[in-house]
Amino acid sequence: MKAKTTTRDTARKPNLREQVYGIVRERIQMGLIRLEDRLVDHDIAEELEVSRMPVREALMQLKSEGLLEGTARGFVLRRFTLGEMNEIFEIRTLLEPAAAAAASVHAGPKGLADMKAALERAEDAHARTDIDEFMRSNAHFRWAWLTMVPNRELAEVISRYIDHVQVVRLVTMDDQEIRSIVLQGMRGLYEAFLSGDTELVRIRMLGHARAAAACYYSAYQKMLEQSAQEQAINRA
Repeated sequence: MKAKTTTRDTARKPNLREQVYGIVRERIQMGLIRLEDRLVDHDIAEELEVSRMPVREALMQLKSEGLLEGTARGFVLRRFTLGEMNEIFEIRTLLEPAAAAAASVHAGPKGLADMKAALERAEDAHARTDIDEFMRSNAHFRWAWLTMVPNRELAEVISRYIDHVQVVRLVTMDDQEIRSIVLQGMRGLYEAFLSGDTELVRIRMLGHARAAAACYYSAYQKMLEQSAQEQAINRA
């Protein structure tokens, strides 16, 4: 069992709980865990061939960080209120532009190559309407620039807030127009990183974060309208 390295540097080998935590969190980031999925410690322990205790501890940690919520049987992705989403997007627009600008100063050949590769995979996935691959490529693109942020604590905080809005991606990425907007933002950010213009990076990241918020609000409005229509049909 091997967990993906997170944005936090560690000198020691992760213990079993940390490994399980990394695996589950990565699955959340990659869109492999859906709104209807239920995470049960026994099932995950059996899959990973470990005892239930480290799995339970990892799930509880994800719950304490606001990524999961408990149910009568297992855990599910946390559902956020509109007010909570407003606050999360506000935090992202405050933190991400400055972090991306700092990352661009330290951008090296590997980081830029990783961004380019993820962008190209996202473009291909979008053309094939492969939503799962698009979400995975989008996650890899984020990891690529976050690994270049010199302030590792800041990078970790941003990573967690980005994880919080995974629910947004699950309800918006099936929309071709929204995927096009996301892809445009990725291209713009990558080009800004290539230019070495830190102010341009800051501006484009701010626009990217605001576009993500606008996409969510659009999807949220559609869900409200659909719910109203279904209620009207049920009353008829």
